[in-house]
Amino acid sequence: MSLRPSICAEKLAPSPTLEIKSIADALKKEGKTVYDFGVGEMNPEIKLPSILKTAMAEAVMCDATHYSPAAGDPELLSAISIDLQRFNLTYPPSQIVVCPGPKDAFFKVCLTIMRHSSPRNRLVAFAPVYESYQNIPVLLTGQPPILLPTDHHFLPNPKQLEDLLRRDQTIALIVLNSPNNPSGAVYPLGLIQEMAGIIGQYPEVGIISDEVYRTILYDDHQHESIAAYLPDQTFVLGGMSKEISGTGLRLGFVAGPETILQTIAIVEGNVSSCVNLPTQKGYAHFLQQDTNLQLRYEIRDQLRQRRDLLLQRFRQLIDQATWDPPSGAYYFFPDMYAYLGKKTPMGTIIQNDQDLTLYLLNSANVVTIPGSKFDCPGHLRLAYAVNPSTIEIGIQHLAEALNCLQ
Repeated sequence: MSLRPSICAEKLAPSPTLEIKSIADALKKEGKTVYDFGVGEMNPEIKLPSILKTAMAEAVMCDATHYSPAAGDPELLSAISIDLQRFNLTYPPSQIVVCPGPKDAFFKVCLTIMRHSSPRNRLVAFAPVYESYQNIPVLLTGQPPILLPTDHHFLPNPKQLEDLLRRDQTIALIVLNSPNNPSGAVYPLGLIQEMAGIIGQYPEVGIISDEVYRTILYDDHQHESIAAYLPDQTFVLGGMSKEISGTGLRLGFVAGPETILQTIAIVEGNVSSCVNLPTQKGYAHFLQQDTNLQLRYEIRDQLRQRRDLLLQRFRQLIDQATWDPPSGAYYFFPDMYAYLGKKTPMGTIIQNDQDLTLYLLNSANVVTIPGSKFDCPGHLRLAYAVNPSTIEIGIQHLAEALNCLQ
């Protein structure tokens, strides 16, 4: 008998964004011009702030390459604590753990809270849902998340959540993600307060509040965190990946109840030892300097220009799609159902959003992610943190390919 992965690991699906990225990279290596709206990152079009790069380089030159405490470098923990206050959240350094990326922080919260043997070992998320929310629970418990639908604006229905909590005693964690990936929706204050009133009746249930896009808001929308109402139940996720174009540096954090965070720090020490120290030093320096969020808002403004351009091109060129303008993050999630069931010039029927994605890739060199990968079929996700010319020309090519469908 040969070695085999565990049953839980075998159930894991590959990351759709990384899967599509590999296809796009292969096309680029062939010398083709690719209009890539697939992967959710800003680099190389929007760069990491220079003050952070300089601080990281100085840390390396000063030989700050040793281990930090497992929970994080004290200077960074203090800087994160102060920065969270700018978002009306109070977490002392003892209630924060630094991890190798927000996704890793999500994993370690789930690892700490969810257990095979516990009566409460299920995670609840709202569709459309980020891929890792679906996969990580499967890896840990063998159980997929319980997915609740959202309304046509991609906002959760508190009544559905209330009904689920009342009848289902297996729920351990609820995930909230605002601003949202993939929809770009932002949860308004009234919704956050209503959900807090419901979940607060179940103190044994935790909340993971993924706030990695908290500064990327448009049209006067405000960021609201459920942690302001339920601090003893909420794990706030943040980091440098999305706010400041640091995806590849892999630094995130979780803030939450102290007793649980102490355990997460132990998990961190056993699994990852610590996050690399130069990146921690660089991020600490950045947070100490960006006290008025100005550098982060400059990045937001660049993204807003791209969003506005993308919406303009869609309105001009693509008449059968419907959408809500994204209120935050840097994703556009149009409903493309009108194009399903049509035939390509080669006579192939576009049966679903995955067929549509492959058709656009092969016929127009336009990279998108099918909505079914986020449990929301019939949609496409476009990540628009790209060069404006990619938006101008790429949407033109996308429209021409769609117009060829009969």
